[in-house]
Amino acid sequence: MKSFRQTLFFITLFLNLNLPAQQVQFIPLNVDYASFYSTDKQVYVEFYISFLQNSLSYVQTDSGYQATFTISCKIKQGDSTVYEHSESFTNLVQQETETSEYNELRQILVCELPPGDYQSSIRITDARSGRQGEYLIDLTLPDYSESTLLLSDIQLSLKISRSKEKSLFNKSGYRIIPNPSGMFNVLVPVLYYYAEVYNLLYDDKQPGQYVLETYITDKDGKLVRTFPTRTSKKPGSSAVLVGGNNIVTLSSGAYFFSVKVTDQETGHSVRKTKRFVFFKPTKEQLAQSDKAKSSSGQLMLSYYMSLTEDQLDDEFDKAGYIATREEKKVYKSLNFKGKAEFLANFWRRRDPDPSTPENEYKIRYFQLVEYANATFSTKFREGWKTDRGRVLLVYGAPNEIERNPSRVDSKPYEIWTYNDLEGGSIFVFGDLQGFGNYELLHSTYSKELNQPEWERLVLKRRKSDEIEDGL
Repeated sequence: MKSFRQTLFFITLFLNLNLPAQQVQFIPLNVDYASFYSTDKQVYVEFYISFLQNSLSYVQTDSGYQATFTISCKIKQGDSTVYEHSESFTNLVQQETETSEYNELRQILVCELPPGDYQSSIRITDARSGRQGEYLIDLTLPDYSESTLLLSDIQLSLKISRSKEKSLFNKSGYRIIPNPSGMFNVLVPVLYYYAEVYNLLYDDKQPGQYVLETYITDKDGKLVRTFPTRTSKKPGSSAVLVGGNNIVTLSSGAYFFSVKVTDQETGHSVRKTKRFVFFKPTKEQLAQSDKAKSSSGQLMLSYYMSLTEDQLDDEFDKAGYIATREEKKVYKSLNFKGKAEFLANFWRRRDPDPSTPENEYKIRYFQLVEYANATFSTKFREGWKTDRGRVLLVYGAPNEIERNPSRVDSKPYEIWTYNDLEGGSIFVFGDLQGFGNYELLHSTYSKELNQPEWERLVLKRRKSDEIEDGL
């Protein structure tokens, strides 16, 4: 029987080959949010944040090993900042070895906002190393003041248990451990959820009942799993919906979890849906990991041999920014087995610490790819293929980003600053066509495009001005 740690090692390594992040100075974050009724004019918002514990720098103290970090939240609506908050936290462990690659830290930030659409950024800063991570997320906050049957957002959770303690992790008599990544696996096989329903028709003398249905569909909308229907007595005009469903029989993939509530007295129904991902290694993959657990190189090769040639080509395409001209030439000449061996060696040569089972360089690189895809993708192009994606993958995460949204007199543009690149360099990107594709307009780095008069490109010009300039 395989040990817990062996299985965890395989899942962690396999997922790290494909998940989001950054260079040494960038801390990968998982962020999610859920909104709930607060008042007729305000919406209660919870941000769920998680990151790897070993992303922080620890220093020895009399009490153990301590790391201090700050989480900041900025929320904008258009050009206006409507909310800003920063809070410091301390993580203390007795032994430095406790900060393993498997442990995540979780935090919750809360605020109240009027209904509407917002743009928010969550930033973490390690006080000792200065490393940072940032996650951008759009908020859509519904109007809970409506008198119709309403559901809050669904909060996906790793575990829910009864608790009377006072804590940000506790509400409605439950302790709820959030799962902001939305990732479940064979070691976390139960999908726990929390939600609230509002505006049930309620009478003290005849409370009535409501029906709760939960089910899972795939990305094409096909019904995959249904769970037992629950009929409950109404506790009032609102009710808390809490549950957990074992999903271990699912195949690996992305799914949608739905919560549907029907008020039996009115016949009205309301539904909310939440995306999640389930990962389950095959027996063959687990067997390969057992045989190769003493050699990360062998495990890497077995992983590549399990892919299709198209998947190998896709990965090498993504790595093209850091591949040499000779490496590109050699890769094109290889057959399937040769390509699998080439990719295993390609990343092995870039592994900063071959003594560990993880290839930290590859993990960070593909975390950046995922970040680029999640943040920079347009209708016409994946994020890693954009100019911002290329710069992110080649030079890592910038030390600072200045965002300038569209204004009356200028098109949207961004200025990225790299403090350690040739003593300090900037990259300027502009959305000249208005489709969200930010092109590189100028850089002070010697190996990149240099257009000192880039500001003329982002200025909005009248037709009369263009005629006068002969444009």
